[in-house]
Amino acid sequence: MDTLDEMKEKWARHKHAGQPYDPNNMLRVIRQRVRKHTRESMKYFWASFALQLLVYALYAHVVVRFLHDPVTVTFAIVGVLLFIPFTYMLLRKFKQLAVLRPDGNETSSVRQYITQQRNVLYDFFRFKLRYELWLIPLSTLVGTLLVFKIYVPGGPLAYLNGVWITMGLTLASCYLAIRNENRKSFRKPLAELDNLLREFAEENIE
Repeated sequence: MDTLDEMKEKWARHKHAGQPYDPNNMLRVIRQRVRKHTRESMKYFWASFALQLLVYALYAHVVVRFLHDPVTVTFAIVGVLLFIPFTYMLLRKFKQLAVLRPDGNETSSVRQYITQQRNVLYDFFRFKLRYELWLIPLSTLVGTLLVFKIYVPGGPLAYLNGVWITMGLTLASCYLAIRNENRKSFRKPLAELDNLLREFAEENIE
């Protein structure tokens, strides 16, 4: 198994040739590249967690304020239940990503570190894509019904066209936001981590 010291000759032949070399130089550069590629994903985890806390707070407020109205309370509880599995997976994958570190200075450790980073991102991204297929429509429905029931005289049944229009506009805006979010926070970092792993393969580092 090649170590970083044994990669020195290869390092000198390629694009980092002008930089001074020490036994930890390769590891340091690779860590910097991996951190750069995963930074956007970490930003997503924090922003998404903050947003979900806000959602839980809003639903809790509805429950407390309309405790006398079983229908409204039921809608709010359903809204909370929809997000709990997503929050659980978000925290679980965030923890996995945050604690990942190379086990040592060997090439195998560095390559495993990159692979683990990539796999954690990919696993959560795959879960996110599947879960949002029904989370977004259902949560939009619940939220729209609650807004009409609380703030519109006559409730949602009196303004079904308004309900459908509101849902349609909300889903369209969510689709555009999520598509941009996925590209920035997952597709691009995953592609760059894959490129980094391919560089390892091209160097014939096993």
